[in-house]
Amino acid sequence: MRTLALLSLVIGCGGSASEQPPPPPLMGDAETPPTGTQAELDAWLAAGSYKSWRCEPAPHAARPGSGHSANRICTNARQSTHTGTAAFPVGSAAVKELFDGDGVLEGYGVYVRAADGDGGEKRFWYERIGSSVIALGFGHTTCIGCHAGAPKDFVFTVIP
Repeated sequence: MRTLALLSLVIGCGGSASEQPPPPPLMGDAETPPTGTQAELDAWLAAGSYKSWRCEPAPHAARPGSGHSANRICTNARQSTHTGTAAFPVGSAAVKELFDGDGVLEGYGVYVRAADGDGGEKRFWYERIGSSVIALGFGHTTCIGCHAGAPKDFVFTVIP
């Protein structure tokens, strides 16, 4: 019985001692989404600051291989102006507006590079469609699983 309890404790922890805690939350401003709670992020999205970033001109069908619906992507200056092959700087971010089949905005995808270093766990991920939250937090495995195939630093689209 003790072995079973110990085994379930180890499995429940789901990680190794070498894993690092997530980066501290970013408070957010006009150029960077907050990385705290859903309420903070939803309020930031509703304020619409990201609409002044560099954005695709109109919604379009999802790109091949994407798990998202029709969308429009906006990237902040830290991401849009970054050149070279190095990782994007801390604070680089994108907002993906998600649209239903009738072209009505139905949700958002957001990612923010929150810390230096390799790996998707250095990014904050958020996706909400309607009232359903698909991802919220650092190192979300579903987001990392797809974005790991991006050409640079977990990012598929940069709006220059």
